[in-house]
Amino acid sequence: MAKKRVYVESSVISYLTARPARDGLSRIRQQLTALWWERRHEWDCVVSATVMEEIAEGDPEAATRRLEKAQSLVKVPTSPEADLLAGLLVSRKLVPESVKSDAVHLAMAAVSGAHYLLTWNQKHLDNIDLGFRIEDLIRTQGWPPAKVVTPDRLLKESR
Repeated sequence: MAKKRVYVESSVISYLTARPARDGLSRIRQQLTALWWERRHEWDCVVSATVMEEIAEGDPEAATRRLEKAQSLVKVPTSPEADLLAGLLVSRKLVPESVKSDAVHLAMAAVSGAHYLLTWNQKHLDNIDLGFRIEDLIRTQGWPPAKVVTPDRLLKESR
């Protein structure tokens, strides 16, 4: 049986490589992300150039840790179709212009054939209020939308 494809968004890699958090929620997310990472071989895990650009930003030491982890993941190429889809998500105000990279993640996940988009970004990606509208737009453009999940939900679904 073929492995399901998972598009790994930058927040997951950030939680994976961050120094231990002080607040409880972040600490739990770090632990759940580490559990998922140990089992990542169960999926065909991919990232995009946008993920690589995002994780390269910020503190150089932290960026190096993030980039080292991401090196083990397959890089999917960008495409005109993904660019067009990301632009539509922004122009239809489903993703704010200020976070256009989130639209790119949604588009790249769909166009690359990902079954899941793995993220901790619950404001713009794993957004319960906009999720159905985002999925509908992606479908109307001829792409199957990736199911947006957090690492803990993906672990539960794989049982």
